[in-house]
Amino acid sequence: MRHPHLLSAWFLPALLVAQDAPRVVAVPARVELPAPGANLLLEVETTTVPDAIWLAVDRAAQDRVALVAAGERRFQLNLAAPAVADLLPAGRDHGELVVFARHGEAVVASTPIGWQRAAAGGPARLRCIVRERGAPARRLEPGASVWLDPARLEQLELEGAGQRQSTAVARLAEVDLPLARQAATGTWTLAPTAALRERMHDGDGFTVEVRVGATTEAFTFRCVPAALDLPDGAATFSMLQRARAFVPGSREWLEVRIDDITAGSVQFALVTATGTPVVPAQALRERDHVAFALGDQQYVLAVQRLVNVLVGDDHAEFVVQPAAAFRPDRIGELLRAVETSDAVFVREGKDYAGEAAAQFLRAKLAAHRGPAPTVDEFVDRVASVSSRNGEPYQVRRADGTVLPMRDWLRAELQRIDAAAAKPR
Repeated sequence: MRHPHLLSAWFLPALLVAQDAPRVVAVPARVELPAPGANLLLEVETTTVPDAIWLAVDRAAQDRVALVAAGERRFQLNLAAPAVADLLPAGRDHGELVVFARHGEAVVASTPIGWQRAAAGGPARLRCIVRERGAPARRLEPGASVWLDPARLEQLELEGAGQRQSTAVARLAEVDLPLARQAATGTWTLAPTAALRERMHDGDGFTVEVRVGATTEAFTFRCVPAALDLPDGAATFSMLQRARAFVPGSREWLEVRIDDITAGSVQFALVTATGTPVVPAQALRERDHVAFALGDQQYVLAVQRLVNVLVGDDHAEFVVQPAAAFRPDRIGELLRAVETSDAVFVREGKDYAGEAAAQFLRAKLAAHRGPAPTVDEFVDRVASVSSRNGEPYQVRRADGTVLPMRDWLRAELQRIDAAAAKPR
Protein backbone atom coordinates (compact mmCIF):
# COMPACT_ATOMS: atom_id res chain seq x y z
CA MET A 1 0.00 0.00 0.00
CA ARG A 2 1.36 3.41 -1.03
CA HIS A 3 1.68 6.12 1.56
CA PRO A 4 -0.73 8.98 0.66
CA HIS A 5 1.76 11.68 1.62
CA LEU A 6 4.32 10.72 -1.05
CA LEU A 7 4.53 13.59 -3.56
CA SER A 8 5.58 11.75 -6.63
CA ALA A 9 3.31 10.17 -9.18
CA TRP A 10 6.35 8.92 -11.06
CA PHE A 11 8.57 6.18 -9.69
CA LEU A 12 11.92 4.78 -10.61
CA PRO A 13 11.67 1.20 -11.86
CA ALA A 14 12.13 -1.41 -9.16
CA LEU A 15 15.43 -3.14 -9.84
CA LEU A 16 17.22 -5.56 -7.56
CA VAL A 17 20.93 -4.77 -7.93
CA ALA A 18 22.11 -7.67 -5.75
CA GLN A 19 20.71 -10.09 -3.26
CA ASP A 20 19.48 -8.16 -0.20
CA ALA A 21 20.05 -4.85 -2.02
CA PRO A 22 17.70 -2.01 -1.04
CA ARG A 23 14.95 -1.74 -3.67
CA VAL A 24 13.65 1.72 -4.48
CA VAL A 25 9.89 1.68 -3.98
CA ALA A 26 9.10 5.36 -4.47
CA VAL A 27 10.98 8.55 -5.17
CA PRO A 28 9.97 11.82 -6.87
CA ALA A 29 10.67 11.70 -10.59
CA ARG A 30 12.31 15.12 -10.42
CA VAL A 31 14.65 15.52 -7.47
CA GLU A 32 15.81 19.11 -7.11
CA LEU A 33 18.14 19.73 -4.18
CA PRO A 34 18.46 21.46 -1.86
CA ALA A 35 14.73 21.85 -1.25
CA PRO A 36 14.21 23.05 2.36
CA GLY A 37 10.67 22.90 3.61
CA ALA A 38 9.49 20.46 0.93
CA ASN A 39 8.47 16.85 1.46
CA LEU A 40 10.41 14.60 -0.94
CA LEU A 41 10.12 11.15 0.53
CA LEU A 42 12.33 8.34 -0.62
CA GLU A 43 11.17 4.85 0.30
CA VAL A 44 13.02 1.57 -0.14
CA GLU A 45 12.51 -2.00 0.95
CA THR A 46 14.90 -4.88 1.59
CA THR A 47 14.46 -8.64 1.52
CA THR A 48 16.12 -8.95 4.94
CA VAL A 49 16.72 -6.45 7.73
CA PRO A 50 20.15 -4.81 7.18
CA ASP A 51 22.64 -3.98 9.92
CA ALA A 52 22.78 -0.41 8.59
CA ILE A 53 21.19 1.48 5.70
CA TRP A 54 22.14 4.93 4.45
CA LEU A 55 22.19 7.40 1.55
CA ALA A 56 25.47 8.66 0.06
CA VAL A 57 27.08 9.66 -3.23
CA ASP A 58 29.18 6.50 -3.28
CA ARG A 59 30.14 3.58 -1.09
CA ALA A 60 33.44 5.11 0.11
CA ALA A 61 31.90 8.48 1.06
CA GLN A 62 32.30 9.46 4.70
CA ASP A 63 29.29 11.78 4.44
CA ARG A 64 26.11 9.74 4.69
CA VAL A 65 22.53 10.04 5.99
CA ALA A 66 20.81 7.10 7.67
CA LEU A 67 17.34 6.01 6.60
CA VAL A 68 14.71 5.37 9.27
CA ALA A 69 12.51 2.30 9.63
CA ALA A 70 8.98 2.74 8.27
CA GLY A 71 7.54 -0.75 8.63
CA GLU A 72 8.67 -4.31 8.11
CA ARG A 73 11.84 -4.16 5.98
CA ARG A 74 10.84 -0.68 4.74
CA PHE A 75 12.88 2.47 5.23
CA GLN A 76 12.30 6.16 4.44
CA LEU A 77 14.18 9.41 4.15
CA ASN A 78 13.01 12.92 3.36
CA LEU A 79 15.31 14.04 0.54
CA ALA A 80 14.54 17.67 1.41
CA ALA A 81 16.32 17.33 4.77
CA PRO A 82 19.33 19.66 5.16
CA ALA A 83 21.57 16.67 5.84
CA VAL A 84 20.82 15.34 2.34
CA ALA A 85 21.71 18.67 0.75
CA ASP A 86 25.01 18.48 2.60
CA LEU A 87 25.87 15.35 0.63
CA LEU A 88 25.92 17.22 -2.68
CA PRO A 89 29.42 17.84 -4.04
CA ALA A 90 30.29 21.53 -4.37
CA GLY A 91 30.47 22.82 -7.93
CA ARG A 92 28.16 20.10 -9.30
CA ASP A 93 24.71 20.93 -10.66
CA HIS A 94 23.58 17.32 -11.01
CA GLY A 95 24.57 13.82 -10.02
CA GLU A 96 23.40 10.62 -8.36
CA LEU A 97 22.69 9.42 -4.83
CA VAL A 98 22.58 5.76 -3.84
CA VAL A 99 21.09 3.85 -0.93
CA PHE A 100 23.56 1.39 0.60
CA ALA A 101 22.75 -1.46 2.99
CA ARG A 102 25.23 -3.42 5.07
CA HIS A 103 24.66 -7.08 5.95
CA GLY A 104 27.60 -8.23 8.05
CA GLU A 105 30.71 -7.46 5.99
CA ALA A 106 28.80 -7.16 2.70
CA VAL A 107 27.53 -3.81 1.39
CA VAL A 108 24.97 -3.71 -1.44
CA ALA A 109 23.54 -0.76 -3.36
CA SER A 110 20.21 0.38 -4.77
CA THR A 111 19.60 1.80 -8.20
CA PRO A 112 21.02 5.33 -8.40
CA ILE A 113 18.74 8.28 -7.72
CA GLY A 114 19.37 11.21 -10.05
CA TRP A 115 19.29 14.76 -8.73
CA GLN A 116 19.85 18.25 -10.04
CA ARG A 117 20.61 21.39 -8.14
CA ALA A 118 17.66 23.68 -7.51
CA ALA A 119 17.84 27.26 -8.70
CA ALA A 120 18.91 29.71 -6.03
CA GLY A 121 16.00 31.54 -4.47
CA GLY A 122 16.77 34.18 -1.88
CA PRO A 123 19.78 34.63 0.39
CA ALA A 124 21.56 31.41 1.32
CA ARG A 125 22.93 30.59 4.72
CA LEU A 126 26.66 31.26 5.01
CA ARG A 127 28.67 28.21 6.09
CA CYS A 128 32.17 26.83 5.69
CA ILE A 129 32.46 23.15 4.80
CA VAL A 130 35.73 21.43 5.74
CA ARG A 131 36.43 18.30 3.73
CA GLU A 132 39.21 16.10 5.09
CA ARG A 133 40.51 12.78 3.89
CA GLY A 134 39.01 9.84 5.78
CA ALA A 135 36.53 11.92 7.81
CA PRO A 136 32.98 13.24 7.43
CA ALA A 137 32.66 16.82 6.27
CA ARG A 138 32.43 19.45 8.99
CA ARG A 139 30.02 22.34 8.54
CA LEU A 140 30.90 25.50 10.41
CA GLU A 141 28.94 28.62 11.26
CA PRO A 142 30.49 32.10 11.00
CA GLY A 143 32.69 32.90 13.98
CA ALA A 144 33.77 29.29 14.41
CA SER A 145 37.32 28.52 15.53
CA VAL A 146 38.44 24.93 14.98
CA TRP A 147 41.53 22.78 14.54
CA LEU A 148 42.37 21.13 11.24
CA ASP A 149 45.21 18.97 9.97
CA PRO A 150 46.68 20.41 6.74
CA ALA A 151 47.95 16.95 5.79
CA ARG A 152 44.36 15.67 5.64
CA LEU A 153 42.67 18.79 4.27
CA GLU A 154 41.18 18.23 0.82
CA GLN A 155 39.13 21.39 0.37
CA LEU A 156 37.42 24.28 2.10
CA GLU A 157 34.08 25.39 0.66
CA LEU A 158 32.15 28.54 1.49
CA GLU A 159 28.42 28.37 0.80
CA GLY A 160 25.96 31.24 0.80
CA ALA A 161 28.29 33.92 -0.56
CA GLY A 162 27.42 33.71 -4.25
CA GLN A 163 26.41 37.34 -4.74
CA ARG A 164 28.46 39.27 -7.27
CA GLN A 165 29.62 41.77 -4.68
CA SER A 166 30.83 39.07 -2.25
CA THR A 167 34.54 38.46 -1.67
CA ALA A 168 36.43 35.78 0.21
CA VAL A 169 40.08 35.48 1.18
CA ALA A 170 42.21 33.27 3.41
CA ARG A 171 44.75 35.13 5.54
CA LEU A 172 47.81 33.07 6.43
CA ALA A 173 50.32 35.10 8.45
CA GLU A 174 51.03 38.14 6.23
CA VAL A 175 49.85 36.48 3.01
CA ASP A 176 46.38 36.68 1.47
CA LEU A 177 45.21 33.59 -0.43
CA PRO A 178 42.23 34.34 -2.69
CA LEU A 179 39.64 31.59 -2.95
CA ALA A 180 38.15 30.43 -6.25
CA ARG A 181 34.53 31.50 -6.84
CA GLN A 182 31.97 29.09 -8.30
CA ALA A 183 29.28 31.52 -9.46
CA ALA A 184 26.81 28.83 -10.51
CA THR A 185 26.59 27.28 -7.07
CA GLY A 186 27.34 30.29 -4.90
CA THR A 187 30.44 28.69 -3.39
CA TRP A 188 34.04 29.69 -2.83
CA THR A 189 36.68 26.96 -2.62
CA LEU A 190 40.24 26.58 -1.39
CA ALA A 191 42.07 23.39 -2.40
CA PRO A 192 45.52 23.45 -0.78
CA THR A 193 48.62 22.69 -2.82
CA ALA A 194 51.62 20.88 -1.35
CA ALA A 195 53.37 24.23 -0.84
CA LEU A 196 50.32 25.68 0.91
CA ARG A 197 50.03 22.65 3.20
CA GLU A 198 53.64 23.18 4.22
CA ARG A 199 52.99 26.84 4.99
CA MET A 200 49.92 25.87 7.02
CA HIS A 201 51.98 23.39 9.02
CA ASP A 202 54.62 26.06 9.67
CA GLY A 203 52.10 28.63 10.89
CA ASP A 204 49.87 28.64 13.94
CA GLY A 205 46.74 29.03 11.85
CA PHE A 206 44.81 31.08 9.34
CA THR A 207 41.51 32.92 8.93
CA VAL A 208 38.98 32.81 6.11
CA GLU A 209 37.13 36.13 5.77
CA VAL A 210 33.94 36.55 3.75
CA ARG A 211 32.46 39.92 2.86
CA VAL A 212 28.85 40.03 1.67
CA GLY A 213 27.67 43.60 1.13
CA ALA A 214 28.62 45.57 4.25
CA THR A 215 28.94 42.47 6.44
CA THR A 216 32.19 40.62 7.12
CA GLU A 217 32.21 37.15 8.63
CA ALA A 218 35.20 35.01 9.57
CA PHE A 219 36.15 31.38 10.16
CA THR A 220 39.32 30.74 12.16
CA PHE A 221 41.45 27.62 11.87
CA ARG A 222 44.33 26.43 14.02
CA CYS A 223 46.70 24.10 12.23
CA VAL A 224 47.93 20.80 13.66
CA PRO A 225 51.75 20.94 13.54
CA ALA A 226 53.58 18.34 11.46
CA ALA A 227 56.24 17.98 14.17
CA LEU A 228 57.18 19.30 17.60
CA ASP A 229 59.26 22.47 17.62
CA LEU A 230 62.18 21.40 19.83
CA PRO A 231 65.17 23.63 18.99
CA ASP A 232 67.36 22.01 21.66
CA GLY A 233 66.37 18.47 20.75
CA ALA A 234 64.51 17.92 24.03
CA ALA A 235 62.37 19.95 26.39
CA THR A 236 61.52 19.55 30.06
CA PHE A 237 58.40 20.80 31.79
CA SER A 238 56.78 20.53 35.20
CA MET A 239 53.14 20.44 36.22
CA LEU A 240 51.18 20.25 39.42
CA GLN A 241 49.15 17.16 40.23
CA ARG A 242 45.52 17.20 39.07
CA ALA A 243 46.50 19.62 36.32
CA ARG A 244 46.92 19.92 32.57
CA ALA A 245 49.88 21.21 30.58
CA PHE A 246 50.68 21.57 26.88
CA VAL A 247 53.56 19.55 25.46
CA PRO A 248 56.38 21.97 24.60
CA GLY A 249 56.63 22.71 20.88
CA SER A 250 53.12 21.40 20.10
CA ARG A 251 51.47 24.83 19.73
CA GLU A 252 48.83 23.77 22.27
CA TRP A 253 47.79 20.79 20.13
CA LEU A 254 49.01 18.11 22.58
CA GLU A 255 48.07 18.20 26.25
CA VAL A 256 49.26 16.13 29.22
CA ARG A 257 46.70 15.42 31.93
CA ILE A 258 47.66 13.96 35.31
CA ASP A 259 45.78 13.10 38.49
CA ASP A 260 47.03 12.73 42.06
CA ILE A 261 50.64 11.73 42.63
CA THR A 262 50.35 8.87 45.10
CA ALA A 263 52.80 6.18 46.22
CA GLY A 264 55.28 7.08 43.50
CA SER A 265 52.68 6.78 40.73
CA VAL A 266 50.46 9.12 38.75
CA GLN A 267 47.53 8.56 36.39
CA PHE A 268 48.60 10.01 33.04
CA ALA A 269 46.98 10.68 29.66
CA LEU A 270 48.09 12.46 26.49
CA VAL A 271 45.30 13.95 24.34
CA THR A 272 44.88 16.37 21.45
CA ALA A 273 43.27 19.78 21.79
CA THR A 274 40.04 18.20 20.54
CA GLY A 275 40.14 15.54 23.28
CA THR A 276 41.22 12.61 21.10
CA PRO A 277 43.49 10.21 23.06
CA VAL A 278 47.07 9.98 21.81
CA VAL A 279 48.31 7.88 24.73
CA PRO A 280 45.51 6.18 26.69
CA ALA A 281 45.14 6.82 30.40
CA GLN A 282 47.55 4.74 32.43
CA ALA A 283 49.58 4.76 35.63
CA LEU A 284 53.18 5.94 35.28
CA ARG A 285 56.07 5.91 37.73
CA GLU A 286 59.38 7.67 37.82
CA ARG A 287 61.64 6.60 34.93
CA ASP A 288 58.68 5.32 32.92
CA HIS A 289 58.16 6.59 29.39
CA VAL A 290 55.51 6.53 26.65
CA ALA A 291 55.90 6.78 22.87
CA PHE A 292 53.65 8.79 20.55
CA ALA A 293 53.56 10.09 16.98
CA LEU A 294 52.91 13.52 15.52
CA GLY A 295 52.61 13.54 11.76
CA ASP A 296 55.37 11.27 10.49
CA GLN A 297 57.59 11.89 13.51
CA GLN A 298 58.02 9.65 16.55
CA TYR A 299 58.58 11.01 20.07
CA VAL A 300 59.04 9.81 23.64
CA LEU A 301 57.77 11.49 26.80
CA ALA A 302 59.52 10.32 29.99
CA VAL A 303 58.76 10.83 33.67
CA GLN A 304 61.86 12.35 35.25
CA ARG A 305 60.49 12.88 38.76
CA LEU A 306 57.31 12.52 40.77
CA VAL A 307 57.56 14.73 43.83
CA ASN A 308 55.51 14.16 46.98
CA VAL A 309 56.06 16.88 49.56
CA LEU A 310 54.72 17.35 53.07
CA VAL A 311 54.35 21.10 52.62
CA GLY A 312 53.53 22.55 49.22
CA ASP A 313 52.25 21.11 46.00
CA ASP A 314 53.06 17.70 44.60
CA HIS A 315 54.29 17.92 41.04
CA ALA A 316 55.64 15.90 38.14
CA GLU A 317 58.62 16.60 35.90
CA PHE A 318 58.66 15.37 32.30
CA VAL A 319 61.01 15.46 29.33
CA VAL A 320 59.95 15.09 25.68
CA GLN A 321 62.33 14.34 22.83
CA PRO A 322 62.52 12.64 19.42
CA ALA A 323 62.39 8.85 19.68
CA ALA A 324 65.62 8.48 17.68
CA ALA A 325 67.58 10.29 20.40
CA PHE A 326 65.89 8.59 23.34
CA ARG A 327 67.62 5.97 25.46
CA PRO A 328 65.43 4.32 28.11
CA ASP A 329 66.49 4.75 31.72
CA ARG A 330 68.28 1.46 32.49
CA ILE A 331 67.25 1.46 36.16
CA GLY A 332 63.66 2.06 35.07
CA GLU A 333 63.93 -0.85 32.64
CA LEU A 334 65.21 -3.10 35.41
CA LEU A 335 62.35 -2.08 37.69
CA ARG A 336 59.86 -2.92 34.94
CA ALA A 337 61.59 -6.28 34.44
CA VAL A 338 61.13 -7.05 38.14
CA GLU A 339 57.50 -5.87 38.08
CA THR A 340 56.51 -8.05 35.11
CA SER A 341 58.53 -11.13 36.06
CA ASP A 342 56.82 -14.38 37.05
CA ALA A 343 59.73 -15.18 39.40
CA VAL A 344 59.46 -15.03 43.20
CA PHE A 345 61.69 -12.46 44.94
CA VAL A 346 62.95 -13.48 48.38
CA ARG A 347 63.81 -10.74 50.88
CA GLU A 348 64.77 -11.48 54.47
CA GLY A 349 63.19 -14.91 54.28
CA LYS A 350 59.86 -13.79 52.81
CA ASP A 351 58.51 -14.33 49.28
CA TYR A 352 57.24 -11.45 47.15
CA ALA A 353 55.68 -11.31 43.69
CA GLY A 354 57.29 -9.10 41.05
CA GLU A 355 54.90 -6.17 41.48
CA ALA A 356 55.46 -6.01 45.26
CA ALA A 357 59.23 -6.41 44.84
CA ALA A 358 59.38 -3.57 42.30
CA GLN A 359 57.30 -1.32 44.55
CA PHE A 360 59.72 -1.97 47.43
CA LEU A 361 62.76 -1.22 45.25
CA ARG A 362 61.21 2.04 44.02
CA ALA A 363 60.61 3.11 47.62
CA LYS A 364 64.15 2.16 48.54
CA LEU A 365 65.49 4.11 45.58
CA ALA A 366 63.43 7.18 46.54
CA ALA A 367 64.84 7.02 50.09
CA HIS A 368 68.43 6.81 48.83
CA ARG A 369 70.60 9.61 50.23
CA GLY A 370 73.31 11.34 48.27
CA PRO A 371 73.84 11.47 44.50
CA ALA A 372 71.52 9.37 42.35
CA PRO A 373 73.00 5.90 42.00
CA THR A 374 74.38 4.67 38.72
CA VAL A 375 72.90 1.51 37.25
CA ASP A 376 75.86 -0.47 38.60
CA GLU A 377 75.40 0.95 42.09
CA PHE A 378 71.70 0.18 41.88
CA VAL A 379 72.38 -3.45 40.90
CA ASP A 380 75.21 -4.12 43.34
CA ARG A 381 74.01 -2.24 46.43
CA VAL A 382 70.49 -0.83 46.36
CA ALA A 383 68.60 -3.72 44.75
CA SER A 384 70.65 -6.77 45.76
CA VAL A 385 71.21 -6.63 49.52
CA SER A 386 69.28 -5.67 52.64
CA SER A 387 70.24 -2.28 54.01
CA ARG A 388 69.34 -3.54 57.50
CA ASN A 389 71.51 -6.64 57.81
CA GLY A 390 73.46 -6.87 54.54
CA GLU A 391 71.75 -10.17 53.64
CA PRO A 392 71.63 -10.75 49.85
CA TYR A 393 68.24 -10.89 48.18
CA GLN A 394 67.41 -13.96 46.12
CA VAL A 395 65.24 -14.88 43.14
CA ARG A 396 63.42 -18.17 42.68
CA ARG A 397 62.60 -18.85 39.07
CA ALA A 398 59.54 -20.71 37.80
CA ASP A 399 61.63 -23.88 37.36
CA GLY A 400 62.57 -23.79 41.06
CA THR A 401 66.20 -22.68 40.63
CA VAL A 402 67.41 -20.02 43.07
CA LEU A 403 70.09 -17.41 42.37
CA PRO A 404 71.27 -14.16 43.93
CA MET A 405 69.25 -11.08 43.02
CA ARG A 406 72.43 -9.42 41.76
CA ASP A 407 72.99 -12.20 39.19
CA TRP A 408 69.37 -12.05 38.08
CA LEU A 409 69.56 -8.27 37.62
CA ARG A 410 72.85 -8.53 35.69
CA ALA A 411 71.29 -11.06 33.31
CA GLU A 412 68.26 -8.80 32.80
CA LEU A 413 70.52 -5.81 32.17
CA GLN A 414 72.39 -7.73 29.48
CA ARG A 415 69.08 -8.60 27.82
CA ILE A 416 67.91 -4.98 27.98
CA ASP A 417 71.16 -3.61 26.56
CA ALA A 418 71.19 -6.22 23.77
CA ALA A 419 67.64 -5.27 22.77
CA ALA A 420 68.54 -1.57 22.78
CA ALA A 421 71.57 -2.24 20.54
CA LYS A 422 69.47 -3.80 17.77
CA PRO A 423 68.84 -1.56 14.74
CA ARG A 424 65.47 0.18 14.85
